[in-house]
Amino acid sequence: MTYTPTGPQVPAATPTSTVPSSPAKERDPFFDNAKFLTIILVVVGHTWAQLSGSNVEHAAYLAVYGFHMPLFVFMTGYFSRGYTRSTGKFRGLIPTVLAPYVIFVLLYRAELYFLKDHHFRAADWLAPQYVMWFLAALVCWRLTAPIWQHLRFPVATSVAVALVMGGWSMTSDGTVSRMVGLLPFFVLGLTIAPGRVAAVRRVTKWWMGVPVLLAAFVAAYLWGTGSIGGTVARLLYWNDNYAAMKLSTLEGMAGRLAALALAIVLGCAFLSLVPGRRTWFTDMGTRTMYVFLLHGLVIKVFDYTGLMDEPAVQSRPGVLLCTLAAIVLAVVLSTELVRRATRWAVEPPVGWLLARL
Repeated sequence: MTYTPTGPQVPAATPTSTVPSSPAKERDPFFDNAKFLTIILVVVGHTWAQLSGSNVEHAAYLAVYGFHMPLFVFMTGYFSRGYTRSTGKFRGLIPTVLAPYVIFVLLYRAELYFLKDHHFRAADWLAPQYVMWFLAALVCWRLTAPIWQHLRFPVATSVAVALVMGGWSMTSDGTVSRMVGLLPFFVLGLTIAPGRVAAVRRVTKWWMGVPVLLAAFVAAYLWGTGSIGGTVARLLYWNDNYAAMKLSTLEGMAGRLAALALAIVLGCAFLSLVPGRRTWFTDMGTRTMYVFLLHGLVIKVFDYTGLMDEPAVQSRPGVLLCTLAAIVLAVVLSTELVRRATRWAVEPPVGWLLARL
């Protein structure tokens, strides 16, 4: 609702000048482009997780997991800046996060129940399932948003929290572990000055980012197997505490700190490839939550029915076709048609639950 201020009435005989209203702030296409390209990596990564593949596919998988979720969380934090100063934003948690969580966690659980005959206790039906950990973490991240603005060193503090809590038994739960481990990226996006983001964009060029990403792929190919590769992979998944990875507290803290640094380097390299102008997919970048919540339902149908285990799917041509299919799926789910058809679930009309202020 637009509020138009009213002032003293001007006599009819007095000429008045028209003051143009301030134009609405235009969205930066760079971030919408980045969100769309990142959500494609998320869908592709979840598809690859269902495939065995060779060392080449595994190396690509590790390279992508080195930065795609940290980058997604960073941009989520960047677009959560209003939560530090707006009551209206906090009220929006119910229709944009909490209500979709209830709807989709029930859908994911129902899918597992009907396709795999997996029975749950009543208390388990609202527990995070598959990608739903993100919405659970998002609630906690956004609720803490005002706190970080009052700290002198918010990012350093969040890094300390992530390192220390990685050794606590409570982070044996995958949702809690991801929420804590990825917290620094949310805080970085929440508190970073837009001018610094612009400076990074000016400094980094595509010809600088490509070698970095290729180097990550080569390193993953050379060292991505064996016990070392297994530990690195578990660090990049963010869903285990140090004890589960059989690391001491110091080893775990060093490994997590390295994973944080790697994600920043690879994330910057990836952002250097993102176009800053409007493209055919810019508007699709505004609908990434639709892609995130819906794509898992599609992937899990193929997983639960055993289609992903077919030899033809697990072959090299099958992996390539699945990768292409994942990209197409991300594009389709980000269209306006899908948004209209599924808005009742992703952005449910639950405003009636909110008290009037």
